[in-house]
Amino acid sequence: MNIVLRVIIDIFIVGGCFFAFAGAVGLVRMPDTFSRMQSSTNITTLGVLLTLVGAFLYCLLVMHSWGSAAKVVVIGVLTVLANPVGGHAIARAAYRIGIRPEKELVIDDLDDEDACVEPSGAAAAPEGAGSEKEAEGQ
Repeated sequence: MNIVLRVIIDIFIVGGCFFAFAGAVGLVRMPDTFSRMQSSTNITTLGVLLTLVGAFLYCLLVMHSWGSAAKVVVIGVLTVLANPVGGHAIARAAYRIGIRPEKELVIDDLDDEDACVEPSGAAAAPEGAGSEKEAEGQ
């Protein structure tokens, strides 16, 4: 049973390493910035998650460490939340500074001038602005 378990854990870890390597190759081989972003975020997220599944099984079933398994779960949740959001933010920033895809987009929501402008209420008020309004109200 222990050998079968180790083989399953190793398959997850090797599969995760394969997808992480495929993401690295995608960074080098893809033609433009946005294709590279897709390759780096989606494929490496899958690679990290497969590796973390292997680490979770190892911590739980081999080491019998609930604390380490909980840490692996937290790392997985943070990866799932942060990696796609970070990739989206980087791609949007690249678009804002003028980098465009090689092929023309069918739908380009960011092409509109108002799409990249912060809404009027979203900008943070400078320091002291709130205290001036409070002083006027009194």
